[in-house]
Amino acid sequence: MRLSIITILVFISVFSAAQTDSVLSGVYYWQQPVKKAKRNTKSAVLFEGKTHDMQWMKVSGNILATSKKENKIKVPQNEEQIIIVKKGVLDINLDKTNYHLVSGSVIVLLPGESASVVNLQADDCEYYHLQYKSKMPVNTERGKNAGGSFVKDFSQIEFKPHDKGGIRNYFERPTAMGKRLEMHVTTLNPGIKSHEPHTHRAEEIVLMIEGNTEMQIDKGFKQGSEGALYYLGSNVPHAIRNIGKEPCMYFAFQFE
Repeated sequence: MRLSIITILVFISVFSAAQTDSVLSGVYYWQQPVKKAKRNTKSAVLFEGKTHDMQWMKVSGNILATSKKENKIKVPQNEEQIIIVKKGVLDINLDKTNYHLVSGSVIVLLPGESASVVNLQADDCEYYHLQYKSKMPVNTERGKNAGGSFVKDFSQIEFKPHDKGGIRNYFERPTAMGKRLEMHVTTLNPGIKSHEPHTHRAEEIVLMIEGNTEMQIDKGFKQGSEGALYYLGSNVPHAIRNIGKEPCMYFAFQFE
């Protein structure tokens, strides 16, 4: 009897730890980075754990101070990374090409990729850093055949207006970690929903650029403004509404 109780307690402990490690659908707020990560860089973890398709995902907020010295990036062979410029200007050297990236720009780095970033401006640069490992085997060839690592410059992406605001389509393609990664930026007019509550197989992250929003997640509601990040799990009902008096703007990207 005593052994059975101990076994049950161990099972509960393991199960609770597994639940703790899972990323829950909800809102995660920008945290002021304080922990030094690399040379002239501070970082703060926004969330970390397992998701539906990823055995591990970490999203951090980072501040890169002014310096002429580059920070090297080397992506592990079992991982992909995404950098999203939140504020300021980030210079990146990727595949012997230099990019001067403003707020809203995106860098996608596939397994094994090498790059370097530097902030040559007078003000600090803030950016999000996503790191993730798929539950499925890494498909390096699929990632290479889709074009490999790449950069999307916000200033070069066309804005397409529509009756609810407008959209900037970034990309939709497979990567080494998944069969589909799709990203766009939505501008939503005041007081309206982007759509009614809906579900989809792909997981989704909605990252606020500006404005004030309310996200319905299943039967609950969460609010987020500039810097906030909504994580929406696979097949979780959700809908976003602009609760401000001005247009809002946010990233939405799905992965599966």
